[in-house]
Amino acid sequence: MGWNILIVEDEDWAFVGLKEMLTDLYGDSTLTFTNTKEIQEAVKTINKHHFDLIFMDIHLMDGLSFEIFKQVSIDVPLIFTTAYEQYALEAFQNQGYAYLLKPFDAEELAQIMKRIEPLLPKAELRLKQRFLVKYGNFLKSLAIADIAYFMAEDKELYAVEKESGVAYIIEDSLVHLVTQVDPFVFFQINRKFLVRIDSIQSMLKISRNRIKLELIPQTPKGIEVIVSEERSPNFQRWLDQ
Repeated sequence: MGWNILIVEDEDWAFVGLKEMLTDLYGDSTLTFTNTKEIQEAVKTINKHHFDLIFMDIHLMDGLSFEIFKQVSIDVPLIFTTAYEQYALEAFQNQGYAYLLKPFDAEELAQIMKRIEPLLPKAELRLKQRFLVKYGNFLKSLAIADIAYFMAEDKELYAVEKESGVAYIIEDSLVHLVTQVDPFVFFQINRKFLVRIDSIQSMLKISRNRIKLELIPQTPKGIEVIVSEERSPNFQRWLDQ
């Protein structure tokens, strides 16, 4: 079972960009997309079809999308996307679950989706079990159970093997990878690191909301592993579940 998503957006580039980011997060097979560009077109589409999630720009070709709520009732999670900050209050008054300010990136979208996911039908997402990696002219199947952590550095994403400490380049993004691994085992602590629970050797609180980690195997010299302030509360809850 996948999600049926409506994107009310009158700019083609914005629709395509959002569709690509969501596809990178969840995969082609789990999502179905519909795009409408005008108020009345959106009203007809919402009345005719069921959607699991709606993204809605505020400025459309024929007016503000708030007009849609005068004609239809929406009872599924709704995320507003806009370049204008001044509509935030009105957006939340009109059933908005979240407010994404354009231009937003894949990580901002991923954070919003983490909040929304519990409200959506349970998607059948298959967790990653292994990665095909290259080292020199050789190939290796690296099991997820053998990976201590993932590290993004110099525009590459590395999977660091627990026993050897070897860092293998993998063809993926950290934002997408978060959706492919067991959330009870791995946690994304910042923009660069996705760590396995048993790779954490020690933790040191260095400020009110920042935590420094020492990992096994050790990270390359000069690279510190710091839980970001915004992720620290969830990280501590993850440790305590």
